[in-house]
Amino acid sequence: MAPFTAQSIDTTCAASYFSSLPVKSCQLDAQSTIDEALRTTIQSCTVPNTRERKKAEYRHNNPAGNIFGLCLSMSEKKRLKYAVQFIEFLCIVDDMMEDLPFGEACIEHAILRQALYKKYDENEYAGQVVGGMKMFLRNIRLELADQNVPESQVLLAALDSSLHHRDSVEGEFETLDSYIPYRKTNFDYNFVCSLIRWAMKIPLQLGEKEELLAREYEHVVGIIASLTNDYFSWQMEREQCTDRIRNAVPVLMKEYNLPDEQARTLLKGIIVNEEEKIRRLNVEIDTGKDISENLKNYTSALGLFAAGYSFWCATCPRYSRPQTEEDFATN
Repeated sequence: MAPFTAQSIDTTCAASYFSSLPVKSCQLDAQSTIDEALRTTIQSCTVPNTRERKKAEYRHNNPAGNIFGLCLSMSEKKRLKYAVQFIEFLCIVDDMMEDLPFGEACIEHAILRQALYKKYDENEYAGQVVGGMKMFLRNIRLELADQNVPESQVLLAALDSSLHHRDSVEGEFETLDSYIPYRKTNFDYNFVCSLIRWAMKIPLQLGEKEELLAREYEHVVGIIASLTNDYFSWQMEREQCTDRIRNAVPVLMKEYNLPDEQARTLLKGIIVNEEEKIRRLNVEIDTGKDISENLKNYTSALGLFAAGYSFWCATCPRYSRPQTEEDFATN
């Protein structure tokens, strides 16, 4: 089935958006699919009137555009629902785990992973905070199993690996180079790349030469997306009480002995430089011989993912007007 229709977005309305990458959204065509997937995920994975429910609902209160319409505009229609559910699930997991001590977060991730294995289906223990999330993930696994698509099992294995490794490093980072691999892991980026391929019905493994080029493209987009999130989320995260800071701004502050605003400006420059690499790779793909449509479509989707996510980060109230304890108060 053909992807949703995607419209170009005029980014000049957002003064804070500094990326040169073009933005598109399939929100107009896909709104009902996105809304239903979000409703199911948020209701299954959070409890009404809790901090987690309010964070999830606020995350999608962005008048500039829905994050999934902006980031997943090349998804196949029948698979967009699952892509939304998987990513929203991971966003809720992140919101829950960031408030936990490191050791407890590792335990809760391990409990969630049980939902991906049939041998744990009789184990109803849902941990201290993950609650209905384990059952939600199990139901998706069973639903995909009924469809008997081999690639779906590979996708679930990628999710299992992501849950295993995310938030698995204790301590701080001395340099940006040492931080980036962790940041991409905690961004669930390898899984996101597999999910984008799966949602587009693109092979999860291309030919050897094309796979090398795809991985290079993935690496650059992963740096752009994760560091852009750090750039725009810093104002919110600097006020959070946590036993681990996971943001590039304090890493650069430490590495170069800078105040935070100078470190943030430096981070912006690094992101812009990475976008130059995207343009170089686009030329190589456009002019290369024997480049498949699968690779061209996949790298186009990755570029739109980076641009859409950057635009969303630049415009979302979650970062520009962070919620306060008063917002989380019980009604």
